[in-house]
Amino acid sequence: MFSVIKSLAKHSVIYGLGDLLSKSIGFILIPVYTHYLSTEEYGTLELLDLTSYIIGLLLAMGIAQSVVRYYYEYEDQKRKNQVISVAMLTIWAVCLFVLFVLFYFSDRISTLVFNAPDYSHLFNIIFITMVINLSNEIPTTLLRIQQRSVFFVVISLARLVLNLTLNIVFIVHYGLGVLGILYGGLIASAVTGVFLTVYTLRQTGLAYSLDIAKAMLKYGFPLVGSWLGMFVLNFGDRFLLQRLATLSDVGIYSLAYKFGMLPNVLILAPFSRIWAPKQFEIVKEPDALPTYGLVFTYFIYIQLFVGLGILVLIRDILIIIADPEYHSAYQYVILILISYIFYGAYSFTQFGILLKKKTKYLGITALIGAVLNIVLNLLLIPPFKIWGAAIATICSFAFLLICVFPIAQHFYRIPYELGRLVKMVLTAAGLYVIALYINPTNIYSSITVKFVIALCFPVVLYLIGFYHREEREKARELKARVCNILKRKPKPPASER
Repeated sequence: MFSVIKSLAKHSVIYGLGDLLSKSIGFILIPVYTHYLSTEEYGTLELLDLTSYIIGLLLAMGIAQSVVRYYYEYEDQKRKNQVISVAMLTIWAVCLFVLFVLFYFSDRISTLVFNAPDYSHLFNIIFITMVINLSNEIPTTLLRIQQRSVFFVVISLARLVLNLTLNIVFIVHYGLGVLGILYGGLIASAVTGVFLTVYTLRQTGLAYSLDIAKAMLKYGFPLVGSWLGMFVLNFGDRFLLQRLATLSDVGIYSLAYKFGMLPNVLILAPFSRIWAPKQFEIVKEPDALPTYGLVFTYFIYIQLFVGLGILVLIRDILIIIADPEYHSAYQYVILILISYIFYGAYSFTQFGILLKKKTKYLGITALIGAVLNIVLNLLLIPPFKIWGAAIATICSFAFLLICVFPIAQHFYRIPYELGRLVKMVLTAAGLYVIALYINPTNIYSSITVKFVIALCFPVVLYLIGFYHREEREKARELKARVCNILKRKPKPPASER
């Protein structure tokens, strides 16, 4: 059981470091983009990306998620390879047909989005890039299944570096603006796509099965409704806040959102890359059920630990890094952060639905949750402004968890460690309340004290008997290894021997 935990932790850390590095590289280049692109060009790029994102959701048909599920349906490696091959051929066929349709209607799409057909050539470029990226999802999914996290991260970072380098060349040297960014994305995706396709087909070959294709589409297509619902839940409130409140409110809420969704960015995203395939791999193990329960406990443990640190420090951090007009954003972070902890629990506990291939429940629930979110925003934003949007967010994500959890448990009952989960939640809540009443006048003293309070989370859990005997033994073993490493004396250089 602990070997599974160790494997999950190792690969999650690798994926997480890759995500952080990629975001850091992009952040460093923001001054270049803001200097050479006008605000209008930024707006154009945002609308192009948003349009391709929505079309891509529909076009993907949940094929990559179907690969994760059906790869473990078979014991024979030949059939496993056929699943990959079927997914790639299906994506290619559908994308090729849809691409011609999108080319034909690009003028109308441009008019719909920009009220003018002048941007159709930009849409054509981004549609080609979208199709290539969808095709690349299957090989990268296979890398996740094979637990080749380092290779996955290397490929992702290589693509990112190539993309950003081309962007700089096209924008700075050739002055192509938005067109340069689109060309950079297209070339980087194409180069990566050729490499990944050749690499994958050398392992799997080409073979097709109409039965497998039908089964995968039946499993994956309902997930499109789930993704569309989640799109509304994640982005819809910003549009409604703009209409029903002010742009200033949108700015403050957006800043609060960036911090509130950090548990999703730092923990859930890298964890899901390894857990999505791993959960199907261990289902046949004799200790699968307690393993699922233990993994969920650790997952929530990390989310609460990180979330507590964010909540106790957010006010002081905003005072340091943001202008005074943004300081009020700290008070909304708690509702958004709890919302994304709910979302993390929702993502984990839906396993029974995925295992039994009942993905229609996820699509229906997410779409109902999206409608609920819109209704709550319409009702709450006019009287409560930002608080209304935050309340609508937490209610919507709580709704998803409450609806999906019993359905998933009906199909596959996992013995979650309820007692330990309650201890963690109460401990985190208690430490947060203590931090609220400690406000040293010196900002850096405040950060130090509150950081120490957050670090007390695992200590308090130890004092109230949270950890099992095996966990305490593993902790002692880890402590001994760290101490041995620190005590080792470095070997003297050869010249001194």
